[in-house]
Amino acid sequence: MRSVKIIYIICTFCFCSFSSAYSQKVISLNSLFTEQDAVLIPEIEGYWTVPVFDWIMSLKKTGDNFYQFIDDVETSAPKFEAVFIEIKGELFLDLRGVFPENLGNSDYRDGFLSGHSIYKIKVLNDSLIISSLNYSWFFSQVAKKKLPLKFEWISNGMLLTFSTEEFKSFLADNINKDGIFNNPDTLIVDNVQVVPEVDITPDHFATTPTISLSQQCTLKFPFKDGWLGGDGDASVPINDTTTIFIFSDTYVGKKNQKSRQEGMRMVANTLAIQTCSTNGESDIHYYWNKMYSDKPEPFFRSFTDRYKYWVIDAFMANSNLYVILSKIGPQFGSPPDNIFNFSGLGFTLVKIINPNDAPHDWKIELLPMSEFISSTMEIRCHTMQDKYIYFFVSRNDTSQFLVRKQIDFIDNTEIPFEYYALNKKWKQGIKADDMYKITKGFRCNTVNFHPEIKQWVMISDIRFKDNKIKMRTAPALTGPWSDEVVIYEIPEVTPGNSLYSKSNFCYLAREHIQYYDSKNHVMLLTYDINNTNYSEILSNPKIYTPKIIMVPLKKKGSR
Repeated sequence: MRSVKIIYIICTFCFCSFSSAYSQKVISLNSLFTEQDAVLIPEIEGYWTVPVFDWIMSLKKTGDNFYQFIDDVETSAPKFEAVFIEIKGELFLDLRGVFPENLGNSDYRDGFLSGHSIYKIKVLNDSLIISSLNYSWFFSQVAKKKLPLKFEWISNGMLLTFSTEEFKSFLADNINKDGIFNNPDTLIVDNVQVVPEVDITPDHFATTPTISLSQQCTLKFPFKDGWLGGDGDASVPINDTTTIFIFSDTYVGKKNQKSRQEGMRMVANTLAIQTCSTNGESDIHYYWNKMYSDKPEPFFRSFTDRYKYWVIDAFMANSNLYVILSKIGPQFGSPPDNIFNFSGLGFTLVKIINPNDAPHDWKIELLPMSEFISSTMEIRCHTMQDKYIYFFVSRNDTSQFLVRKQIDFIDNTEIPFEYYALNKKWKQGIKADDMYKITKGFRCNTVNFHPEIKQWVMISDIRFKDNKIKMRTAPALTGPWSDEVVIYEIPEVTPGNSLYSKSNFCYLAREHIQYYDSKNHVMLLTYDINNTNYSEILSNPKIYTPKIIMVPLKKKGSR
């Protein structure tokens, strides 16, 4: 049977002409925005009404850089993703319907594509003025063949088929043309109830110490609580006995399930709380949303089907827990045999003000990190020194640069980062062509200061199919950094070893500084083992479960 893809076109009737039930519309197949284009408008949040119809709508920030729109809060109205973008000083709204998850199964829902309705907006005092694209104007341009329109006719109007960048350029060139937008006089809505803002700012800011917490206990990742293995394994200690681990794609099952053979599902990320006891043993508990249901969800939800979240790093600052997440979306045009059929779309900073509470009680805020773009400016490992938090950023996995921000302002998106410039001074903003190359080579996963050797220690990521974990050292974050040295040969990808499989590949080597044995100068590292053969993952619990290793530092770490 031939597969047919159906286009699901949004009918955002609340923002369109009310004069006719059959009003024709202009809808876009592709979005008007990229993740880096989206802007936040705090004053837009709240309940709004169309006075003529006494029609109440709501806009609420849901993801890191977009809003949830409900066009009639008093009914079970459909929900929409609302994203704002600025073009030539004008604000635009991109509205896309969210397909209900309880409607059919995933195969049924995958047969639909969402269209995007585009509006020009203005916020004036307590009014929101909205103008939709004018079908008459577009029709006349087609008839006159005056513009290079890319479109298809559909039953209720016109479907624009511009790419995102083409669409932005088209609007930028024609934004001031008479009639391109409908008259907005009947589309003015008054803000009748503003959603109260929650003050999540601590009463006191203190400079975060660079001294790491020390925990001496045995680290394990057993199958329990229905957790059946994951990767990513970023960690952050929150006190002398407790560490939070965050995993990316994770296999999960039922509550007492301990075998992958019984049927399992994958969620984009999970969480674990590991606690050390006085006798050196440890206990660990795992968490995700809708645990043990037929539709489990990741702990950190993106609230959109455009991307999911994988973990990059995590840290504590001013009693808050921060997690850096990577937005992972599909890779368009990916070959059918490509196991890396995904792409990075950007990064999100998660802020949690109550990390000492039970995870399901956490107050989570999602904040955009629009300065960083995957591959061209990919945020990686972090460290803290004095009043700053530093991040190494990777450029196409060939070189690394250094950026920083004052710790007290890490969650203030209005305050820019600083970058280490070619003149070896710190400058405000992110300017790729003026950034000093700190190191050449592959990206880093962790960087920590070891006072006994008076060196910073950087653990690099593992290249695909490589069997070596490598390390660099430097007396200062800005360098000079040593060449990479091999500190561990990975048995799972080394031919001749009993753990070897030709289908294995390893990645994400990390040092967990809280478990460092300062007496014997031994680092605790984890790395992830994956396999291109799903049957091996099902049968071997050591694959796709973080591997824990101990690596001596003293004889490896001196420059």
